[in-house]
Amino acid sequence: MIFNNIEFYNVAELKDGVLYRFPEKVCNALGVPEYDRAGNYLREYKGHIVSARASFGCELRFITQSQKINFCFESEKSIWLNVYNGDFLLFSQQVEAGRNEFSFTYPDGLDGLKEKADKRFDPRVWRICPEGEGDIRFISLITENGERISPPPKNFLPSYKLLVYGSSISQGVGTPYTALNYVSTAAQILNIDVLNKSMAGGCFCEKEVVEYLCSQDFDGIWLECGTNIADRPRQIAEERIVYLIDTICRNFPQKQVFLVTPFPAFSDVSNNSVDYEQNFANTRSIISETAKHYPNTVLVDGHVLMCKANYLSADLLHPSAYGHVMTGINVAGFLRENLKRNI
Repeated sequence: MIFNNIEFYNVAELKDGVLYRFPEKVCNALGVPEYDRAGNYLREYKGHIVSARASFGCELRFITQSQKINFCFESEKSIWLNVYNGDFLLFSQQVEAGRNEFSFTYPDGLDGLKEKADKRFDPRVWRICPEGEGDIRFISLITENGERISPPPKNFLPSYKLLVYGSSISQGVGTPYTALNYVSTAAQILNIDVLNKSMAGGCFCEKEVVEYLCSQDFDGIWLECGTNIADRPRQIAEERIVYLIDTICRNFPQKQVFLVTPFPAFSDVSNNSVDYEQNFANTRSIISETAKHYPNTVLVDGHVLMCKANYLSADLLHPSAYGHVMTGINVAGFLRENLKRNI
């Protein structure tokens, strides 16, 4: 969305300056039934609303002739603030909750860059990335001498956009920097853009989320939808996963839909961990069988991408920072071989 001549990338809406990665009405509609081990209904689980509200993968993008800018924002919690000039990291710092104001200067050295074919973003594109949970409120962006700002033109941006919907693994839990999660690592290698709509503790394929995903502008979509829903009854998992895949594939028959089976975790790598063998087998089969109905699907084996146990953190679910990077390298190799569009 565009506001004040700034592109708020991966932001669905602003409410009183607060960034919403999903529309508020979609966040409020999130939920999935929760059951005990005996299969008795307990409650409607809504814990993933926090993750849907988290501003991960959100960016303020713009260009300006001004060499200096001043950025002011307010956050409910401590967050990370990363600032880039194109692909080049200018600033990275954990920022305390409350009102914060920073001034940044465009580095002179970037004006003398030699042209390289592997450039993702033009270095003249400012990318301000406030990342964290809770409300993050945009207050102001001021340039030196009031120089004009404008959204970056298309030729300053990657030409291919991959929409991503998945669990905490695809959101990037396990790495301290969004730029190093497996999805972003692959994107940087391939010079593509990522629209990351993943949800830690979520990805339950709610109807409202699926409709919202269908409203997005993208060239291909990466769905990692078999992880968190795996511990629900198979009937619920099947109903929701099939609805997600059916809806995306029918609405976008000319676009590739990458369907990722569950990554290795828990009992896949340890005899003393939670037994998820049947859970993951259920969602793996649902994804694999549904993929057969659509020629635009590409089935992706999560075990091949995350191919070593030491790519995981000690919880045996989330990749470590190293695991994210190595998995991202494997994802980049897979996409390079399978994307129909040259990148």
